[in-house]
Amino acid sequence: MRSCVTCKSPEEEHRFLEPEEAAWLKKRLDLKNVDEFLVCLAPLGDGSEQCRNVRKYYVEKPFREPLRMPGTTGR
Repeated sequence: MRSCVTCKSPEEEHRFLEPEEAAWLKKRLDLKNVDEFLVCLAPLGDGSEQCRNVRKYYVEKPFREPLRMPGTTGR
């Protein structure tokens, strides 16, 4: 996967959205399809919390301000 500009780290992994995350993002952005979006898995601080910034597959900064996916899946 590509790096997350919002995390300022070149080695963070991203994954495609799970169904409930895709539903949230569709509603949030008023889109019919969010298949090209990814969520960042970068750890925040020393804990197990993840960054969860949303990005488009080929667009590192698709939003004016970073959009963070809420923790709906227990990840």
